[in-house]
Amino acid sequence: MDDVASTSHSTLDPVSFKLSPDLTEAERGELAVEVQFYGLLRLMMPTEVPYYVQERLGAALLQGACEGIALLNDAHDARNVRKLQSFVAMGRAVVFEMGSATPWLTEEFQDLRYLITARVVNGSPLWAAEGGEWFMFRADDGTMVIGDESHCSAGIAVGWVLNIVESPDVLAPTQLLSNKWMSNKRATLRPQFTTAPQKYDSVVGAPAVWVDVPDMCVTAMHGLDDAEPAMAAALRQLAALTAAE
Repeated sequence: MDDVASTSHSTLDPVSFKLSPDLTEAERGELAVEVQFYGLLRLMMPTEVPYYVQERLGAALLQGACEGIALLNDAHDARNVRKLQSFVAMGRAVVFEMGSATPWLTEEFQDLRYLITARVVNGSPLWAAEGGEWFMFRADDGTMVIGDESHCSAGIAVGWVLNIVESPDVLAPTQLLSNKWMSNKRATLRPQFTTAPQKYDSVVGAPAVWVDVPDMCVTAMHGLDDAEPAMAAALRQLAALTAAE
């Protein structure tokens, strides 16, 4: 019995388990379906799990937030509750899609899917759109901006689309107010841009004309479930903080 148990443990060890390089893509897919059925996909074949890397990044963010709050003497302060709520929201939205529900944004900005990355800008994770051209980042004034590499490297409120709420807290994309998005000429369909009330930037720090984006939707597509260890721990800590308020 011990030999069987030892062999089984070794077989399921995520460090020692390796797939044969001779497996075809079809065979890998069939194996992934089988181990997923038995609840072993993350253990045996983590690279086959959709958005596995993003899940691990979300879990690390949550764990770091929980540990940081636990070390504070004022851990029950309302701001720490909001902070942990935001990191829980991030964990649930490590992959999200966004776009206007009415025709407004140009094709290159409409219905993009963004993935959380390990990169941090002004204390907030950077989300990269699939394709690698556009990024969502937190500017130095607390607004959230969508722009290119030069914009996020500068870290200031300059880009093509932005949410104008200047929050002192790091917010998950799903927490941003839907009626506070603006776009400029690069990101807006021509007829909409020319007919919409235009606003000259008193809020974005660089000469530009902006228009309000109607019906902007940010939808979580993938994230940690409540049973994931880091998420479960964060929810327990959040419940304790809320009860102590």
